[in-house]
Amino acid sequence: MFRSIRIFVLVCFCGVSITFISGGISAVNAYDVRWGTAPAGGVWQALGAAMVEDLIKSKPGLRGSTMPIGGAANVVAVDSGKINAAFSFSNTAAEAWEGKEDFKDKGELKNIRQLAVLFPEPTQIAVWGDSSFTDITHLKGKRITPGPKGSAIAVVSRYVMEAYGMSPDDFDTKYLSFAEAGQQFIDGHIDCILYGAMAYPAPPLVSAGSQRKIRLLPLSQEAIKKIIGNHKGLDVYTLPKGAYPGVEAEIPGVSAGVVVIVRKDMPDDVAYAIVENIDKNFEKYSGMVKAMALGKREMMPQDIGVPMHPAAEKYYREKGWRK
Repeated sequence: MFRSIRIFVLVCFCGVSITFISGGISAVNAYDVRWGTAPAGGVWQALGAAMVEDLIKSKPGLRGSTMPIGGAANVVAVDSGKINAAFSFSNTAAEAWEGKEDFKDKGELKNIRQLAVLFPEPTQIAVWGDSSFTDITHLKGKRITPGPKGSAIAVVSRYVMEAYGMSPDDFDTKYLSFAEAGQQFIDGHIDCILYGAMAYPAPPLVSAGSQRKIRLLPLSQEAIKKIIGNHKGLDVYTLPKGAYPGVEAEIPGVSAGVVVIVRKDMPDDVAYAIVENIDKNFEKYSGMVKAMALGKREMMPQDIGVPMHPAAEKYYREKGWRK
């Protein structure tokens, strides 16, 4: 007889990983799902932990852990086999597959496969509502944070700067964690939170907006065209009026899709189980992480320029979402 399933959560004091073990007769020799998320304070970490925990509850014998790596490093870690699943941005995965941008020195990363597109993360560039900044060019030389160092967010933030003929060197750039960004903005130590793509609502902006009125800066149509034209995997996205308290107009920008990628050699039954788990718990995750509510399960098989894992392909064809 199988033993009853027991779930243990082990949190390392260094914040390196959260591990889940599904107790069962085959647990010792179970497949170990090692899932790359992002630095603390963002939604990827909480979402990844929930997905891994739900996965092992549904599949006794699996092991699972999350690691807050983030950004391009997630894709590199999957390709190299350090981890076998991860969140990424659609443009990051596409660039890795083609060996472009931040992956030029690493070459084409051909060991990655797409599993699912979850939701869009739109541009969110915040300044105080009573500041004189009404355009991104006004921020030249000012104190900004584009996201944590090495994060996928910071990469898209750089693309936004480049669309205006600037780079991080044109600002007093501070690569802060999400928690630090919100606090330093509130304390007056930075002038702008400049996120080219970030989960909505962004925790640092929610925190700041609870203290004072904020203003979101739009991207120009010319800048949007440059970003979309130069970087595969990014789409046009407009935040609605009222996105945050005091935001009284629509905010044109771009978005990156949050995707799940896996190693090409992930067993079919494990990959299938992950996709099935995301589908079955889509509403749960949307309630837990508001950013997920911007996505739709039918968009999970959306093409991002990276080959689909065959088990995911099978699942989507069975659902009728892919022909």
